Amino acid sequence: GAYAMLKQVVNDGKKDSLMQVEQQKIYTDRYMMYAHRLPGDSLAEYGIGTYTFENGKVVEDVFFTSGSGAQNNQVELDISQSTGGYTQVIHYPVDDQGISYTLTEEYKTVSRPLSTPIDGAWKQTKSTYIPKTGNISVNSTPTQFKVFESGYFIWANTIQDSASHKPLSFFGYGTFDMKGNEIIENNTHSSFAADVIGKPVTLRIQFKENDSYTQTIVWPDGGRSVEVYQRMK
Repeated sequence: GAYAMLKQVVNDGKKDSLMQVEQQKIYTDRYMMYAHRLPGDSLAEYGIGTYTFENGKVVEDVFFTSGSGAQNNQVELDISQSTGGYTQVIHYPVDDQGISYTLTEEYKTVSRPLSTPIDGAWKQTKSTYIPKTGNISVNSTPTQFKVFESGYFIWANTIQDSASHKPLSFFGYGTFDMKGNEIIENNTHSSFAADVIGKPVTLRIQFKENDSYTQTIVWPDGGRSVEVYQRMK
């Protein structure tokens, strides 16, 4: 399902600190993904991985985050379900300063009664931008993930800044509706707020069997984004 974070609290063993973060988290049948804006910036913090649920605990096997890139990190969450949502608690190991942090996050469910052929987790395999005039740009090795579930979506990507050579991450999330081969996305938060918040984005979808699809976006300036995705299994 899809969840919106209501509160995030970090405890360092001495005091609680309330974090000002708006975050969305989605669990598909096998994958989880979360994303939020970095405080005071348009850049993203996100993570994606698989998960299992057992004995009141969720174990997330995270394979990519914006902060650390590709990895193999297992995180155990203590889960307390409530009416309309849940609370997750993560106990982190002692760091090199001798401090053991505890992260508590409260979520409400925002799932919508919507089931579509595109529900699931996807990885982008190719991205092409075709401007109205000028040169076409192609990225054959993109790092971008996208999930659809319960009428909600999250996408996030990481690129290398050409000047600093440091990784930069961007995101968008919100609700979507699908009719035939057309998806309308309504972003509620994004790194590109001025371009998409309050401005529905139309995706024209072409499936290649069930495990691959191409989405095409025609932007107001006449440019087109053509992105190919592979379903993650």
